[in-house]
Amino acid sequence: RQGGSKVDNFLWFLHSYRHEKKNLITFGTGILILVYILYTLGPQRVFNAILSARPEYFLLAGLFYLLNEVVAALSLKVITSSRIGLLELIISHMCGMFYSNATPGRIGYYYTAFSISKKTETSRSGNIGILTLFQGINFLIKVFLCIMALIYFSSFIVDTESRVYLLLVSLFPILGVFPIILALYTNFLNKILIKIPILRNFIEYITPMQDAVRGVDREKILKLIILSLFGWIFMSVQWFLLAISMGIKNFTYLTALMIQPLLTTIMFVPISPSGLGLAEGGSALLFRVVGLTPANGVAFMLLVRINSIFIDLFGIIDMKIHGKG
Repeated sequence: RQGGSKVDNFLWFLHSYRHEKKNLITFGTGILILVYILYTLGPQRVFNAILSARPEYFLLAGLFYLLNEVVAALSLKVITSSRIGLLELIISHMCGMFYSNATPGRIGYYYTAFSISKKTETSRSGNIGILTLFQGINFLIKVFLCIMALIYFSSFIVDTESRVYLLLVSLFPILGVFPIILALYTNFLNKILIKIPILRNFIEYITPMQDAVRGVDREKILKLIILSLFGWIFMSVQWFLLAISMGIKNFTYLTALMIQPLLTTIMFVPISPSGLGLAEGGSALLFRVVGLTPANGVAFMLLVRINSIFIDLFGIIDMKIHGKG
């Protein structure tokens, strides 16, 4: 199946999340949550904290985020067609990340699959399966990182509510990992779909994904895990530098390492675009837990978003050159 088949076109429709009403509702939800948080903490304090960021550290943080994007592209190169160059993969990945910032559950990242398919003339459904595997491995790593973070932050937490919140966030990636494993590595989903007449045709879309994923050997998966850990390290440097740019004291690199998996996990909660409002609220809580001001926590998370989008904005080049497929 090549890039323009009916199956692939359906998958583009399924994953593009371009239903305007749904987007408006989720975006509005995120804005309302964020406005409530700002109103509670004082918007002036948050905005002043953002504006106080030193540009040299902001740009340096962006450089490390770019390194994280390069590592992610290397991961994709490990499991996708070798016919596509690294630079092309970086641009495709960045464009997908740019899209993901505007979609609930960051599902817009699947644009990357469509971009790769067009550049390599390979099946979109197969590449969607590969990207799902890529995300699944990231979720699996987040499970362990979140548990580490939970242990780390537990030494600071005194109230039960915060402990429960961190526990729920830490367990959330598991909800993403197991469905992915069941769907891609077993026939469990196929058996369910074939029994439901209205959903039976979906097997035609699922099978190419499963075939593509099952063709990825253990050695490649091990490389993905190692590269994902490097990405975690680089992204944590980005966060650490942004904290320095804001002049936040007592925010160590270890804190950045631990806080990053928790807050990036929240971004996958499909209530608002890229967890807008939810991640800022989580950041406020974690900052309070480690003895920092919640207002700085919100400002910090917003600055992380701005910094990341600033870099991913270059991914628009991909849309200009290749279109939406």
